Amino acid sequence: MSKKKLVQIQRYLIIAILFLLCIALALGILVKYQNSQDVSSVKPDYFIDKQEDLISLNKDHYEIGIFQENEFDNNKSVSILEQKIQEIDDLNTSLNEQNLSSVEQNLSLEQNQSLEQNFILKDTNLTQDQNLTFNEDIHLNKISKKPKLAIIIDDMANASQVRGLKALNLKLNPSFFPPDKNHSETPKLALKFDFYMVHLPLAAINYNKPELDTLNPNDSKERIFKKIKQIKKDFKDLRYINNHTGSLFTSNEEAMRKLYEVLKNQNIFFVDSKTIGNSKANKIAKELSMPYIQRDVFLDNEDDVNYVKKQLESAVKLAQKKGFVIAIGHPRKNTFKALEQSKDLLKGVDLVYLSEIYGK
Repeated sequence: MSKKKLVQIQRYLIIAILFLLCIALALGILVKYQNSQDVSSVKPDYFIDKQEDLISLNKDHYEIGIFQENEFDNNKSVSILEQKIQEIDDLNTSLNEQNLSSVEQNLSLEQNQSLEQNFILKDTNLTQDQNLTFNEDIHLNKISKKPKLAIIIDDMANASQVRGLKALNLKLNPSFFPPDKNHSETPKLALKFDFYMVHLPLAAINYNKPELDTLNPNDSKERIFKKIKQIKKDFKDLRYINNHTGSLFTSNEEAMRKLYEVLKNQNIFFVDSKTIGNSKANKIAKELSMPYIQRDVFLDNEDDVNYVKKQLESAVKLAQKKGFVIAIGHPRKNTFKALEQSKDLLKGVDLVYLSEIYGK
């Protein structure tokens, strides 16, 4: 065979081999293209399942799985079609990662909102506790988010006052005088209410009409104990006492120490009516690890309907600021009238018994 024919045969073989290689390459590209189409047509439920799996992970540490691409054993030189396929894969992966990022952001937002609500609740509780030191007997009412207002009605002494107070149909805190010859029925009258207090007469600096059996700063601890013991016997399940007058007594540190020690022994809370600015009640309460409870607003220093209504507005605004406020009024015609006319205003707060704040 001539040399020329051998060269021709070699050329034909090379052409045939190259032709077969082109066919093989085309088939390979076609298979890869079909695979990429299968990946891009995955149903959204797949991504949803992945998102739900991610949500179930520990909220403090999100571990996001990465969708890995299939590795292709191609030569470095790929066709334009292969590059398009790769771009489609990259796009699908990018979209999936964006979906996961969205889930992560939503979870983060929910966590932040939850934390903010917890902080608000904690902050609200601290505001309500401003008038007291923490004690195991204190149970704050956390059911309602409204600010709370406790209105004490002092000087309760007779059936007429009880009828006037009940006619208001408001949750108020009546405080009854201890029984004496001037108002002997106060223990019986107190039983007409779900909650009541005792209005304990304490000596004043300048008051010319003291109640009978008023306690004085120089009274012995034994005398104070006997008085409180009798009051507790007269008033069933009594837990709260506030002072009637008392500017002289409450400003005397030793007198207040004796009183607080007796009240602590009898498991009774003292509510400081704050009839004088330098009351020693706060100091002694802290000293004996008892809650300090004080009046914030006097409603009826002036026996005038408009004045009382303005004081009620002040009490409501203060409650909205602090979370909890104590106001004190008296069983007077104008005070009752102002309360009746202020019912719409009082809807902005929860009227509460002291026992709902400090415990029964």
